[in-house]
Amino acid sequence: MPLARSVPLLLVLAACAPAAPAPTLAPPAQASSALTSATPRVLNTSEAQAPAAGAVATTVLHESPTAVSRIMRLAPGAEIPEHHHPSHDESFFVHQGSVTAILNGQEQTARAGDLVHIPAGTVILGRNSGPEEAVIVVVFSANGRGGPLTVPGRPHH
Repeated sequence: MPLARSVPLLLVLAACAPAAPAPTLAPPAQASSALTSATPRVLNTSEAQAPAAGAVATTVLHESPTAVSRIMRLAPGAEIPEHHHPSHDESFFVHQGSVTAILNGQEQTARAGDLVHIPAGTVILGRNSGPEEAVIVVVFSANGRGGPLTVPGRPHH
């Protein structure tokens, strides 16, 4: 099944989730006590931590050595600082609102319903420049190189 079909399915499953206790939450750089691949979980995007004014809130749905999935909620004006993922490809689905991503210096705008794929090593900056909260579902997959998920700034070559 193509990735473009599997990500919306994740959202469909998330939309059907029954109310659950609030998850343990942390910003991306300080991942929460992550769930293992042996822990099935369904989470509605509305259950993810709400962001403070001008901020980003991240809820980790799953984390393992080969994959990570998160829900990120960006308040209007929120920014994601420059970073890259040396050993993981990133795909995200814009569930609500819009986000502007600067990928290797090229600005792209992704709106609700858009799916974005970012290969490992791409320099990323992001922001919600829209008037409403943006909600994105992010999936990282390891590319076999090993190394950290996220590194601030640009790669050193």
